[in-house]
Amino acid sequence: MNDEWKKILRFLTLVPPMIFHIVTMSLYASKIFKNELNISELANIVPVYLICIQSLLRVAIMIYKKKEIESFIDDLGVIWRTSDRNFMQIEKKRRLVKQLKFWQTMYYWLDISGSWEYVFAPLVSTIIRIFILKQNFTFALPVGCVYPFDPTSDWFKYLATYAFQAINVLRYSWFYIGIEYMMVTLCADLAIEFSILREDLLRVKPNTINPELQLTSETDFGGYETVSIQDFIRRHQKLIRLAKQLDDIFNKIIFMNLLLVTVTVCFFGLATMVARGAAETMNNLLVMLALLLPVYEFCYYGDLLKEESLGIADSAYINEWYKSDIYYQKMILYVISRSQRPCCLTSLKYVPVTMNLFTKVLSTTWSYFSLVKSIYSRGE
Repeated sequence: MNDEWKKILRFLTLVPPMIFHIVTMSLYASKIFKNELNISELANIVPVYLICIQSLLRVAIMIYKKKEIESFIDDLGVIWRTSDRNFMQIEKKRRLVKQLKFWQTMYYWLDISGSWEYVFAPLVSTIIRIFILKQNFTFALPVGCVYPFDPTSDWFKYLATYAFQAINVLRYSWFYIGIEYMMVTLCADLAIEFSILREDLLRVKPNTINPELQLTSETDFGGYETVSIQDFIRRHQKLIRLAKQLDDIFNKIIFMNLLLVTVTVCFFGLATMVARGAAETMNNLLVMLALLLPVYEFCYYGDLLKEESLGIADSAYINEWYKSDIYYQKMILYVISRSQRPCCLTSLKYVPVTMNLFTKVLSTTWSYFSLVKSIYSRGE
């Protein structure tokens, strides 16, 4: 089978089933406007539906920005520092990469386990109630959907429908996780490069013999590397350009993520309140944590990117610029002036992504949840 047929087969096995699934979910969610859903059904369908819609929108944006993403990754790979570093820079980079690996591993397994538990918990509950507890229990599906047939009329239809829903819900969650994973990794890698560049300027000494041409810095091997002030500024400008390019790629996804995660977590909290057992409660709590962790991680590395790019100005000021001539001092002044406008990712080019934004997300989520909780309490 040639590559073209493989692409066609992959498209047919991926896109039409996912579109059909989102349509059936939309038909079920439309019952909200007809007042045909109780509070428990509403709390369970809304967050899953929002995650699926968000995943589709993310994929659409990623496909549209595909060439820009490839260009960014190639450019970042070219300037990724693997040599010409002193011991401090090597240790700092190792610590930051190790920290990133820890957070990404924890996020990956938490989200994967949360997705699988959410998808297969109804099946396990159904089997236990029917075959072990001998209860007269209705077949439970992962999400509510409207089909042209009754999926709970017999075991064959139930298991076939369950498999179809499980595959598609997991695909949506993998799209969601994968794009979030890539955003955090690229942001962290860029922050690491700013961190190494900051150490470059902090440790270099101006060459008093010919200050216009070079800076001299001791390496971890006991030798000396020669870096011109122009080369340093070029590296700095490349990183600034990459930071702007990364923001251009992801600022719309960031806005959508921050907007919808508050509503999604709020409804999962409501689903926790109306849960029918400890397993369902723990399931919803795990999904809430899995949704908030990547937001925290992304805000953390967005904050790190801002601080490291802003720290270039501090390193330039600490540098021994006063021992050189006016040319070198003007170059340092230029570096300080540009670094006082820190690089950062934003939400629609407006709100910078920092830890302050994460606290606002938590505050907004709690406000929405308190409102929904009060309405639910009044309804009872």
